[in-house]
Amino acid sequence: MASALLPIEIWSHILRQVPKSNLSQVLEVCSLFHDLAVPILFESIKIYFMNGQNGLSMLNTDDSLWMEEIAYKLMRRSWELLNHIAHNLRFASYVKSITVIAYADGLSVFEQLTLANTMAFVSNLQTFRWIGNNPVFDETVAKRLPPTLQRLVVQSHLPLNDLPHFQNLSTLHLSIPFLFPDDEEAHDDFVHDALLESPYTDLQIAATLEDISSNLTSLRITASDVRGVPIRLYSQLKGLEIFGTIGDDEELVGLDLVFRYATSLESLSLVGYFVPAMFSFFLPFSSDTLPHLTSFRLSCDYSTLGESNDWELQSLCQFLQGRALLRRLYLRIPTITWGHVMSLFPTIKDLAGLEVLGLHTGKEFIAEDALYSLAQILSPKLRALHLGIRWDGASILPLVDAIGTLPRLSFVHLYGAIGRLPLQIADFAVQNEALQTIGLNRALWTISRVGPDILTEKWPRWKIKFCVEEDFICEDDAWLFKYY
Repeated sequence: MASALLPIEIWSHILRQVPKSNLSQVLEVCSLFHDLAVPILFESIKIYFMNGQNGLSMLNTDDSLWMEEIAYKLMRRSWELLNHIAHNLRFASYVKSITVIAYADGLSVFEQLTLANTMAFVSNLQTFRWIGNNPVFDETVAKRLPPTLQRLVVQSHLPLNDLPHFQNLSTLHLSIPFLFPDDEEAHDDFVHDALLESPYTDLQIAATLEDISSNLTSLRITASDVRGVPIRLYSQLKGLEIFGTIGDDEELVGLDLVFRYATSLESLSLVGYFVPAMFSFFLPFSSDTLPHLTSFRLSCDYSTLGESNDWELQSLCQFLQGRALLRRLYLRIPTITWGHVMSLFPTIKDLAGLEVLGLHTGKEFIAEDALYSLAQILSPKLRALHLGIRWDGASILPLVDAIGTLPRLSFVHLYGAIGRLPLQIADFAVQNEALQTIGLNRALWTISRVGPDILTEKWPRWKIKFCVEEDFICEDDAWLFKYY
């Protein structure tokens, strides 16, 4: 027996290193492995509400028969999970994260009430997410969530009146009006969804944050709401995501508060419609300019940036230079030239602690010689890499070869901004044995190795489109992939 050789705690630690896609295979090995694997497999679950036109939209398809087949499969599985939680308290105690995907026609009253009743049994629930407005996230479920909840992520209507009882929240991610491209599509701009826009004013958001801010350390808001965040909250934040949803100068009013008062910030993301004036906030690195930053993301859209200038890139470089603590960096400025991209290379290469890199190569088509230059900045320390490229049809072997030499790289995602890149998953998997997840144009494959054989398993469309941190082997991979 396995238990006779090693303590149970050691086996539990070992099984947690196994990718969840492979973990179900150990359930039948022995009773010990079964008992250890079940809590890992079901600590994060997803509940689906889907049918009709919204179901077709969710799957990006016109095939109603296929949609109905998938809807039956996912919704039946959802009911089985909720039913098992309600009738097995031990199983219910395993559940720490619930994500609801709401893309149904109609009110889904029965489904919502079933979910709400289940909340009484998940005593260890730490994370709750609601994605979609069909139905919206309202008081039916919100008021039944345990007050001990730590992370609330909402991509839907938000019932503000029910938030004050969440006094233990450490993470609050409010709705943003963006969706991201479906798998295997070549889109290089943001997909705006007006239905996801918040109906609340910055004053209403500010009042809510004032009520629940005592333990908050991570926040996602729109740029318009930045000015309403209590100053004392800025001083305690470790993570902040700001989304530009309008794209004008007025939206930037208050952004200086972040750089002035968020002195403990470790992770900052700026995503969406931003105007060039935003670059004026990037001051040279010093003890006064976010000195503890370990993660930085700047992901902009074509529509509001206009032609990039040298001063914008200079400001960005000065902001990044000397940040020895920075280990995750994502830069997507799609209007810059290749010359501007190359001006970033010395700064990126000098970031000695960098382990996670995302980079968009700008508006110009990339030729083979440019790929050689790009390959030179890929540090052997990288463990996760995303590249968005305007490919001109030239050979991309220099890039493939460079990726194959990165000894710690476990996640790579390459994105063709205009068309799909002509790459085979096997090319990467054979050349780099460390790779565990490979992505091409937002399609993802899990890589498994059985002796000399390489097995690839493609993620289903709905898992990619509504991916969450728990879907990935490492949180770094989720951070790099989620906002492309």
